[in-house]
Amino acid sequence: MNVAALDEVTNFLGKVAGYIWSMPLVILLVGTGVYFSIRLILPQVRRIGHSIAITRGKYDNPADPGDITHFQALCAALSATVGVGNIAGVATAIHAGGPGALFWMWVSAFFGMVTKYAECTLAQKYRVVHSDGTVSGGPMYYIEKGLGSRFKWLAILFASCGLVATFGGGNMVQSNSVSIAFIDHFATQKFYDNTPLSKLSKERGISTIKGADFHINVMDGRMLVVDISSAETVGDLLNAINNHPENTRFVLAEIATDSNSIEITDLTHGEHEFTLVTLNDGRSIEELGFVNDDGNINKINDSKISTVIPEKFYLKAILGVAISVIVGLVIIGGIRRIGKVASKLVPIMSSIYVVGALFIILWNYTRVPDAFYLIIKHAFTPTAAAGGFAGATVLYTITWGIKRAAFSNEAGLGSAPIAHAAAKTKEPVREGLVAMMEPLVDTLIICTMTALVIVITGEWTSNADSSVLTKNAFSTGIPYFGGFIVAIGLILFAISTAISWSYYGDRCAEYLFGREAILPYRWLYVIALFVGAIVQLEFVWNFSDITLGLMAFPNLIAVIALSGVVISLTKDYFSRKHIRTK
Repeated sequence: MNVAALDEVTNFLGKVAGYIWSMPLVILLVGTGVYFSIRLILPQVRRIGHSIAITRGKYDNPADPGDITHFQALCAALSATVGVGNIAGVATAIHAGGPGALFWMWVSAFFGMVTKYAECTLAQKYRVVHSDGTVSGGPMYYIEKGLGSRFKWLAILFASCGLVATFGGGNMVQSNSVSIAFIDHFATQKFYDNTPLSKLSKERGISTIKGADFHINVMDGRMLVVDISSAETVGDLLNAINNHPENTRFVLAEIATDSNSIEITDLTHGEHEFTLVTLNDGRSIEELGFVNDDGNINKINDSKISTVIPEKFYLKAILGVAISVIVGLVIIGGIRRIGKVASKLVPIMSSIYVVGALFIILWNYTRVPDAFYLIIKHAFTPTAAAGGFAGATVLYTITWGIKRAAFSNEAGLGSAPIAHAAAKTKEPVREGLVAMMEPLVDTLIICTMTALVIVITGEWTSNADSSVLTKNAFSTGIPYFGGFIVAIGLILFAISTAISWSYYGDRCAEYLFGREAILPYRWLYVIALFVGAIVQLEFVWNFSDITLGLMAFPNLIAVIALSGVVISLTKDYFSRKHIRTK
């Protein structure tokens, strides 16, 4: 398939994903949570203390059937949900829908807590315990066993979409994020004032740029002419531009806060037009690597440009092998090893990221009230264009907030019940209460931290998107170290997500093809991790969006149809006098 044909397929899949993730699915996701919140009288508020007690192991019994403890099940599911979505997903929501998108992420997470409770309670109720003591469970089992064999086709549809989705969002997207984050932060040349110009290559060059009202090139028609013949370092070159006698508030050249790029900012806001060129043809900006041969435009927004970060295929290949080996060594051991690794990795990675975000928020505490004002205001009013932000309607803001919350905490998608079905317990309600904690940790805490950093630092008005936006915000908040926190967070989150999603694929493959399909699936999963690290993934993202959306429909239909079972189990559990509920 040639590039043009692949682009057409990618665009087509993007449109299909857009249709699937439109208002009907958004209403179904939130509506399910609202329904259970009413029927169970806000268990996400009334039962949160009991949830914490169960998670801490107060009710653990090693003799109970299952593979892992409540805490390990929570960590296994959290390691799948706390991932790239917390760094890139929330940034994408704000980039598209403005600060108000965070409010609707809160709404989705609040009601999503009860959806998680319902689906994971059902997963425990209808799980299958094999003769060797291992457990299989998830939506495909409660669809078939709860709704009856005539709905087996719906269970097969869920398992099929789930199996395919594990290779997309759960696998290749994650390994690609690791390779990008590692190369961007650890294997990309940093710029400092004393960096010799002789060490610069055209791979790190500034392209021929057209900003809001300025050009940077090596052609005639000049108005601001810079002599760099005596410049030896990056600092010398920046000074030559900034201290030019004719550069009276035209442009500002500087090293970005993360030291990863050189930025040139237009300071005139459209008031003047001028050209920045070099005087000495013998030592041009182009020869120093500040203009690419292909002349591609690389704008941060209409008034700022930055240097280009090159592709490094050989490093991607090495990282692909490393990721495949690391994840492979864990997943070959099955859910028990996954649970043990996740229970160690999740607290560490979450703490590093949250502490960094909390530092920025506390350091800029005077801006926090304004940030919350923007979030609440633009949840209900359109967001005007500002800087690189294109503006958003209220409906657009709602859609993006709820969609990205669903991607982040996975409430209603049917993935987490597969992990929670393996927990050691005789009480389905207990595991449902443990699962209820996930949207709280994932969206209401970690995603909120990310969003506040983006809004407080003002980076939300830039034209950056995804993890780049979050990285820029952290770099602004914590110069030199902010980018490192995001890079480490991305790497740990992505690896943990890939590990846990492999188990989801295990169970889907087993349901569709039998237990003999598990090992071949794991090998394919490991190979896909390598592929994901080296390819461009817009195609995979769109394909993954479709399969994740298709997982949600059969799962939510079953959860609503079996709501009577959930309500009955809940009433029975909390009617017992020995059960502490506070």
